[in-house]
Amino acid sequence: LAMGVVPASASAATAVAARFSYRGLGVGSRVKPGGVSSPNQVLRARRLSSSSAGCFFASAASSSSDKSICVDVAVLGGGAAGLTAAYFAAKSGAKVVVYERTKETGKKILMSGGARCNVLPVSARVEDFVTESTPRLMKNVLASWNVERCYAWLVDDVGLALGIEHVSNKYFPLSNSSREVRDKLLQACLAAGVTVRYETSVTSLRRVEDANDPGNPQWGLRVTDAPEEQARMVVMAMGGLSFPAVGTDGTGYAIAKRDLGHVLKEPYPALVPLTGNHPGGERLPGLSVDVQLECANVDAGDASTGAGDNQTTTKKKKPKPKKAKATREGFLFTHRGFSGPSVLDLSHNLVRPLARANASGSQEKNTAIESGSSGNSQNSPSLVVNWSGDTRDVWQTRLTENPGKTLVVTRVRESLPSRLADALLLESKIDASTKIADLRKDHRARLLDVLTKYVIQVDGHQGYRKAEVTGGGVSLDDIDTKSMESKLSPNVFFCGEVCDVFGRIGGFNFLWAWTSGRLAGISAAKKALGQE
Repeated sequence: LAMGVVPASASAATAVAARFSYRGLGVGSRVKPGGVSSPNQVLRARRLSSSSAGCFFASAASSSSDKSICVDVAVLGGGAAGLTAAYFAAKSGAKVVVYERTKETGKKILMSGGARCNVLPVSARVEDFVTESTPRLMKNVLASWNVERCYAWLVDDVGLALGIEHVSNKYFPLSNSSREVRDKLLQACLAAGVTVRYETSVTSLRRVEDANDPGNPQWGLRVTDAPEEQARMVVMAMGGLSFPAVGTDGTGYAIAKRDLGHVLKEPYPALVPLTGNHPGGERLPGLSVDVQLECANVDAGDASTGAGDNQTTTKKKKPKPKKAKATREGFLFTHRGFSGPSVLDLSHNLVRPLARANASGSQEKNTAIESGSSGNSQNSPSLVVNWSGDTRDVWQTRLTENPGKTLVVTRVRESLPSRLADALLLESKIDASTKIADLRKDHRARLLDVLTKYVIQVDGHQGYRKAEVTGGGVSLDDIDTKSMESKLSPNVFFCGEVCDVFGRIGGFNFLWAWTSGRLAGISAAKKALGQE
């Protein structure tokens, strides 16, 4: 199969996963994708213009006192998390409408995995995620589902045929088509009774109190160029700020802060390419190498894994700096700097302090990292790379044994790509014609440092336009993580990227979207229907 993906049925682990079903979860029977019309017919039948608002969606059983209620659950945003929330809310029996501000749902799904869509990791731990909220709250949400059950839902209910790409340990559709993932997820929602309204932008929410039921408000949805609408429950799934070309503009953050009273963890670009000079002043775009990469001088409360983020301490003594290591080896030189899984996974450690410094200004005000963050300050986070993964002792042996007439550059090229080897010698100020027998001790020590603990010269990042996800967002400390309901604004639920959680490269952000979306959708539906 293409790209090294093998059918998931070939794995013993996924054979276990396939045995899971949802009949015991109280969310209705499975959807049979084959039981609906073609995707194009379904999409045409379900698309409603923004002028089709009003109380068209009100239940026939509604009393005269609540005729203005148009929907049980309004899902704001038609991305991965929003569609998942809508599906599970509808399967729980609620009348559900998805408000999507663009012409189509799931645009970010279409872009993911190089348009192949890595829908899930094969396994996941809490350490694969990052939050500044209390870590156990994120763990609670992730524990509400798991990879095996999520896999079963995607296969049995959504109707995807998935396979494992063993080199990356991720699930992909066997079709290698992200469009298939989006279309089948949307098709499953429509078959469950979800209505999708395209080009319908909700700009704010208004709390509508019921004198007969204080503390249990409904919500007015202020829609661009349309009358206000109302919903019993609202699911906030409007995404973050990354990839603004797909329609993400931070509206969800604005609503959460202005209308719902939430305090945000200041958003910042995460999983983002970094900019800076390549070693030796050379230009190495397109060169990819497997490395060992770590971020040094990370505050103890700011480690890159979810388990280490924002843990508070009662001691007065400041926690010692830690090192955060990349879980992936891929390192890519770009025209502007550095990317690849290892760089993206650690980039937030450098970018987040910058976002905090710019908190009072525009989100895109400054993408330049202070000079101290490029490794010139002992107190600033810095990326330190071992280019081959070999120890200093191993390189010491290579650069001393059997010298003969062998050139230093020749010996380095035996373990690293030639272009990189040449650049590292330039960085070490060692002439390419130098023989191992003539290499001075101090020059060899300098080269050993460059080979095994080189500090990447980072001077900035490429911003939200290139960021895979947004870090920060609505704090989990203000959310009941048993249901994803706001603690500050009743009957409003959060899921997906708008929350203060993101995962590393490799399908983990989809896992968060599926998991948090499911929990929010089921919880909102149950409350709307009085089934709490």
